[in-house]
Amino acid sequence: MTKTTWIKALLILPLVACLVTSNEPTHAQNAAEAVRIASAKIGDKDPLVRAQAVRDLARANNKEGTTFIMQAIAAEYDGEAGWIMTDAMQQLTSKEALDEVEKHVLKWTKPETLFGAYWTLLALASQRNEHADAILRKSVDVKERDAYLRSAAIEAIAGARRTDLADMLLTVLQSYEPKWDTATPILTLTCVHGAPRVVSAADKEMRNKVVLALADVLEKCSDDRVQWFITKSLSEITGEDTYIEPGFWRFWVEMGGHKAEKGHDGPTSAGRDVPKFFKSGAVGKRVVFAIDVSGSMAGPVTIPPEMRDPPPPADKPKGPITDGGKRGDGKDDEPAKAPPPPPDYSGVKTKLDLAKVELIYALEHLPEDYMFNIVLYHTPHMFLDNSSKELVKATKANKAKFIKKVQDLAPLELTNIYGGLVRSYCMNEKKTLDPMKINQRENNPAWDPECLKTGATTIFFLTDGSPTVTDDSIAEVRGGRMAQGEARYCRAQTIVDDIRRLNVFRKVVINTIGIGPHDGRLMAALAQMTGGEYIDRSGVAGR
Repeated sequence: MTKTTWIKALLILPLVACLVTSNEPTHAQNAAEAVRIASAKIGDKDPLVRAQAVRDLARANNKEGTTFIMQAIAAEYDGEAGWIMTDAMQQLTSKEALDEVEKHVLKWTKPETLFGAYWTLLALASQRNEHADAILRKSVDVKERDAYLRSAAIEAIAGARRTDLADMLLTVLQSYEPKWDTATPILTLTCVHGAPRVVSAADKEMRNKVVLALADVLEKCSDDRVQWFITKSLSEITGEDTYIEPGFWRFWVEMGGHKAEKGHDGPTSAGRDVPKFFKSGAVGKRVVFAIDVSGSMAGPVTIPPEMRDPPPPADKPKGPITDGGKRGDGKDDEPAKAPPPPPDYSGVKTKLDLAKVELIYALEHLPEDYMFNIVLYHTPHMFLDNSSKELVKATKANKAKFIKKVQDLAPLELTNIYGGLVRSYCMNEKKTLDPMKINQRENNPAWDPECLKTGATTIFFLTDGSPTVTDDSIAEVRGGRMAQGEARYCRAQTIVDDIRRLNVFRKVVINTIGIGPHDGRLMAALAQMTGGEYIDRSGVAGR
């Protein structure tokens, strides 16, 4: 080939390339086509299909795709799908996408849009960019009455562990008023619970400001559950014990924030005299017992000799009690109360017998200023007393009525763990929700205003097995078309993901009790992520 031919070829190549590429779709055209296809799936009945649609839309990272994403996330009420969508939305980093996010999320101040706002703001908090952070700040700076959006923003900052945004948490804490305890408890609980994840030990100045702000809330607040969470958070932040004296924490800051070499002799929240079930304590004064009455509960148990024939009670203890009362309340020098005698296990033969003995014992010792109810679950789930669907006062009459019904319990069918949990979350003081009609726009215990205000503060959840059936698989299992345990909400991780969603703002403490062979990892996960206690009785009771 001659030199002239080479030169001509080099001149022609760009033209050929241009002709070839001109027939290929542009990036914008590809994005538009992806948005068109994915947007048709955001309303699918399958939550995982909806989640995949949001993943596909997020890759476009443009205004049109973001509009559809915001539509989808606002309507989502499935935990597993919601967390997947949150991860996908971290890809929305372009200016046009973030402008569209801001336009929508700042309007989401209603309870039914709480989770759309939370999942969106959690994605923004995880991005760690200036534009996204500006949206977070605007969400916190809204009017005080917009407690849902502010709570969503604080929870998102805590979820992403944004210690660089701790000033936003501090601003809300410093504006606390006691009226929040009844009017907007969601905001107080969100701030108090999120504090350890937002405070950095390296930033001592901010840490001390948050400690002082929490001490002020502790002094003003009269809610037992909020006080418990405050002392727990202060302990996590400082490494000290869970002291309930506001003055101790102010002194701690004054002394430079160093852990005391010797233990302080003041009262702690760990020493509270609270009702217990299988030795796990209640937090707050609204308690739900969820009891497994599946067929396997008829299995025999082995009770150790030390439980069947306990030693005689010791002499009445001497000295002051440490019951969680604040210094200066006049109770510090009261003599300690003698502990009540243990339950009588002499007639226990089956796992259900053991559950009934412990439940009756817990009810008998439930103080009258508590509210309670009992959920039963096997294949379906229900209330122990269908005439009492709301939380009821722990009066002598109510306790006697419930105890009589507990005595009559008999084992029945399969094990609907997810159903029992959800029904427990639906209960409140005024209008318990129907767990069979849950959706995002109404009847959802994750954000329902009455559930947030007067729902359970502690759930005692007892089982002797693993999930084998769910509400949407009962007919399939009974018809032999689906094996036990194959349904989506029989999977432990799916249960955990959705209870995690239900508890983001509810802050219910779940104490789990496993009797005999059971799914210990599931029970431990439920307790751990809610701040509860897992009681493993597999060594005490056997099939």
